[in-house]
Amino acid sequence: MKKILFAGGGSLGHIAPSIAVWNTFKQNDNEAEAHFVCSTSKLDTNFLKSESIPYSTIDAPRIGISFIWKFWKAVSESKKIIKREKINIVFSKGGHVSIPVCFAAKKMKIPIVLHESDAVLGRANKIIAKWADVLCMGMQTKCDSCKNIKVTGNPIRETITKGSKEKGFQLTGLKEGVPILMVIGGSQGSEALNEAINMNIDSVITKCQIIHITGAGKSGSNNRDGYFCIEFAHEQLPHLYAITDLALTRAGANLISELSANKIKTILVPLRGVGHDHQQKNAEAIESNAHFTVLQQKDLSEKLLQKIEETIESLQQKGVLEEHKNTAAQEISEIIHEVLDSSCHPL
Repeated sequence: MKKILFAGGGSLGHIAPSIAVWNTFKQNDNEAEAHFVCSTSKLDTNFLKSESIPYSTIDAPRIGISFIWKFWKAVSESKKIIKREKINIVFSKGGHVSIPVCFAAKKMKIPIVLHESDAVLGRANKIIAKWADVLCMGMQTKCDSCKNIKVTGNPIRETITKGSKEKGFQLTGLKEGVPILMVIGGSQGSEALNEAINMNIDSVITKCQIIHITGAGKSGSNNRDGYFCIEFAHEQLPHLYAITDLALTRAGANLISELSANKIKTILVPLRGVGHDHQQKNAEAIESNAHFTVLQQKDLSEKLLQKIEETIESLQQKGVLEEHKNTAAQEISEIIHEVLDSSCHPL
């Protein structure tokens, strides 16, 4: 029996793609088992609970005064989890949670398959890439520290493209026949996008209806006809995608993949200066795709309405957008099988 340890957390950009890989893997091997290691964040743990997936949390440190002590404590916890769960292989999505897990796995000679979603390696993945047997890339990029690189794309959950329009309209109370704009800043929301839509809602609502996913603890505009607001969407998200015509979003790689798979025309507003400016690089990598256009945050207040109007006008071409079948989860699942077959490492 094969058992995979999935490592990553602190953002659903780590958790959701890992679930997509696991769901595909177990379809191909129904005797396989999985265990997830994530952060102590409720965003991580609640998501995994809702998927009925077994998990452990570790208090993985970020850089700070007590980093060394906390890091070795997290490594020790990771080793215990690997032994207890009899792990054969680690699939890592990066993030600070993954470093002690992958360090422990390397020391225990457990193979590692690493996945990077963005157009540039994150800090954690730059470290983990040195230990990984295979580095899977969501977008084409350069990595000198890992020689075995596969460009797979970014895995998405199979259900994310199977939403029901009927359920979407029931959930939101919005009307058919009027364009629907989704505003979403990723799993944690975006203050800048929330503020932009709240300030311009009287004008935007004359052009289209709005689904506003604010992020946990963040507020939207006052309720009105043609406006649906929710802090976070999980089970509802596929149904909301099903009725969405255009989107205003940040440029996180996983969100881009979900929107592309649903053929939703999207205005990307990259968050600048964070994580090696990965959102800007994601936007640059994807801008030639007919689904996407880029609006810099500094131009948000001045050009938002114009961009929305232009995107609505282009919706008549939606039917001829390039069909994009996401096979990343299947490709990564096959890579995990290959690494397992070549290592055959039971504890």
